[in-house]
Amino acid sequence: MAEIGNYAEEGMPQYFRTSHYAVLFVTQGTLSGKINMVDFEMKAPAAVYIFNDHVLHYNSSSPDLKVRLLSFSPVIAEELSLSLHYDNVHYAYARPAAQLDEASMQTIMRYLDLMETLMHKESQGRRTTIIKLIQSLSSFLYEFHANSLSSQKPFSRSEELAGQFLSLVDMHCHEHHNIKWYADALHLTPVYISNAVKQVTGRTAGDNITDCLVRKAKSLLLTSTLSVQQISDRLGFQNQSHFGTFFRRAVGMSPQKFRRND
Repeated sequence: MAEIGNYAEEGMPQYFRTSHYAVLFVTQGTLSGKINMVDFEMKAPAAVYIFNDHVLHYNSSSPDLKVRLLSFSPVIAEELSLSLHYDNVHYAYARPAAQLDEASMQTIMRYLDLMETLMHKESQGRRTTIIKLIQSLSSFLYEFHANSLSSQKPFSRSEELAGQFLSLVDMHCHEHHNIKWYADALHLTPVYISNAVKQVTGRTAGDNITDCLVRKAKSLLLTSTLSVQQISDRLGFQNQSHFGTFFRRAVGMSPQKFRRND
């Protein structure tokens, strides 16, 4: 969690890829840029939803810009079960920026203040409490955004398809690694669904399936006592060797080394 004030624009990288999930709350000023080539321009109070491995492009900001950032790792996101809600929050891929109202922003700031207080206290249940607060805040944000959708421009066909695809991937990536299964489930051709997903997320359909498998593999390696063979089986790989090759190619190290945190 961080609070960011105004800064020199020359100090901002033009493009960078994220490694965490985050929500950027603009509490003062204006900010504009792109997420996966989707333009956003926000005036406080507002929020930007950022997913793991998204490409961000900073464009400009006002001199009085102030933001607060809530960020958490893919492993924590998996524990929060955020990845199970793409059917409800795929708007965050298609429309990463959301305008808030003052009352909602005040509520959000109280959530963040409480989380920050807990982070500086040593207590046995601190981590569990913070995770529950993030879950509650996520539900609050979804409700607010869902209630405002009726006044917004309807989703395009590509946005709808990308949301449906991401929902299916999250539910079934451990069973189906091939894009054809998802295309068949949506009664579309693989090329058609691939183009729609690429347009909305900035990544290919295959990349999104890989991301889901890697996220789930990392979570199981770090938070379970399952053997690598059992994790391989659970994620639908032919054998442990195939899983190891896939994981090394995606992560840059073996599952065993990742689990040991070498």
